[in-house]
Amino acid sequence: MRVLLLHPDDDFHGWWTSQHWDSVIDLGQAPKSFYDERSAALGCPVYSVFDFAVEVGDLQVWRHLLELGMGRVVDRFGIDWWDVIGLLLQPQLQDVQLALRLAEKLSGCRTLAVSRPSVMAEALRLRLGIPLQILRRGLRKRLVPSFLRRSATAARNLSFEQLRQVVYDKYDPHYVWRRKLAGAPTELPEPVVLLPTAYLNVTKTALSYAGILPEQKFLLVLARESAAVSPVPANVQTATLASFAAKRCDQKELQKLEVCWKQMEQTLQEHPAFSLPLQIEILKKGPRWLRWGLAVRDAWVRVFEKRAVVGCLSADDSNPYTRIPLLLAEQRGVPAVACHHGALDGRMAHKNLRFSKYLAKGEMERDYLERICGVDASRIRIGAASSPGRENASVWSEGAPWITFFTEPYESDLWRVEAIYREVLPRLCAAARGAGKTVVLKMHPFESARQRRRLVTRILSEGDRKLVSVTDAPLSREVLQKTWCAVTVESTVAFECASVGIPVFLCGWLRHAYAGYAPQYVRFGVGRMLEFPDELLRIPEMLGAVMPGSDTARRLVQAISPEALSEVLCQPEASSLR
Repeated sequence: MRVLLLHPDDDFHGWWTSQHWDSVIDLGQAPKSFYDERSAALGCPVYSVFDFAVEVGDLQVWRHLLELGMGRVVDRFGIDWWDVIGLLLQPQLQDVQLALRLAEKLSGCRTLAVSRPSVMAEALRLRLGIPLQILRRGLRKRLVPSFLRRSATAARNLSFEQLRQVVYDKYDPHYVWRRKLAGAPTELPEPVVLLPTAYLNVTKTALSYAGILPEQKFLLVLARESAAVSPVPANVQTATLASFAAKRCDQKELQKLEVCWKQMEQTLQEHPAFSLPLQIEILKKGPRWLRWGLAVRDAWVRVFEKRAVVGCLSADDSNPYTRIPLLLAEQRGVPAVACHHGALDGRMAHKNLRFSKYLAKGEMERDYLERICGVDASRIRIGAASSPGRENASVWSEGAPWITFFTEPYESDLWRVEAIYREVLPRLCAAARGAGKTVVLKMHPFESARQRRRLVTRILSEGDRKLVSVTDAPLSREVLQKTWCAVTVESTVAFECASVGIPVFLCGWLRHAYAGYAPQYVRFGVGRMLEFPDELLRIPEMLGAVMPGSDTARRLVQAISPEALSEVLCQPEASSLR
């Protein structure tokens, strides 16, 4: 049996299509129709490795497994670096589990070819005990290094500000340049609640909570420059983490932690869930993160030393930039409060819970945290920072002109983006034409509107292109008022739309392999799950049945009072860990 594993960065039009294959397995994801077409063209089964994923179930096993490494790589401030770095490695650990399931199906394989090396391919090689045949690339790809091709693509798709942030992230992770540009931080005795952020949506969520307590001072610290917004509330000071960065990390401490990490690897080797990842050297990537992590930690330590921090609110306790200050707050006995900038956070199912309280936006998020993620109910407090202008106020109108397709950065989940657009957009155009509407693609902040416009031009007919426009403007009341219905996969915007009375259609066949967001949305009346692409054509006739119920908004969003928020953020005795 001859099997080809196709990397997500490679397409289905290479020279290899002229060879005979018994199976072609995509290490990315695409709609079923895409694989049906490729199966017919290649004369063999074509499918995705993600067909072997178990929705929700694959999330729920990892907290126990990750706990096996806890308490072994702890620094002088009490931060467990497996707790931080393990979250970064978990997706690749999950990839190994998928590869093991695939290996059972390929037990008779004698030739295993790959378009390029990957964790999954290496795991299959070891489990099947056969060599990998790496296909040669075309002349152009061999002559032009991959990093140059990626750089050229980024330059074409990203704005100057986005490119600058990419350069900072890649070439100045320890804040060596930015520290010099930022200058020394100011030491102030005024009590502040710390708002750490690394991304725009995290900033917006944090500031919405700050707006509830105008008398309380907040300190917004930007770990990445692209997280900045303007203006900010009058009670919020802004600083960059670069201004607090130290010149160098403690080399002796770094070496000690590296030794501890190696000892942890030896201990985990005894557990079957980690033996293959250790052979592939996934965990050996950890020490590479340590030097960067200590630089980030030292900067946050200086924030606590220079400012009188009385509370910490992190709207993303998965990202190291915004998890580390939460851990430091906990160690210092300061209220460490977490929330999430999106509707739901599937990673809560396997994170070590290091917060005093978690602010859930409403019953839907609370139910997900308890039922799916196993979070103790006593750690959760319902309290959204909802905007007074949106709360409990329907904005839907029959005369609204748009079918709004709220897109997502599908690449982050290894989806073949063009296949999604080719399947969804023509059908949305047909539905819009029948209803007398137009189609608007509302971009996610992580997407490039420039690249998406080129994609729309390439895949749509001239008639359909006239019906479609692309916008990367921030979500606003005006956008919502113009939306006749929303179409998305599982974007947080579905939650936003349903809370103001806008009907939502969820492209269920494209949902995340693990998280279970879309079923949770349906459970709480956020939208209708569509299981097949052609159901998009029936949007006009289904609209009436999809209108959110009168109590939907109340179950999704329950605003926290100023008194309750002040108690959670600023009173250690009421917020201490149990």
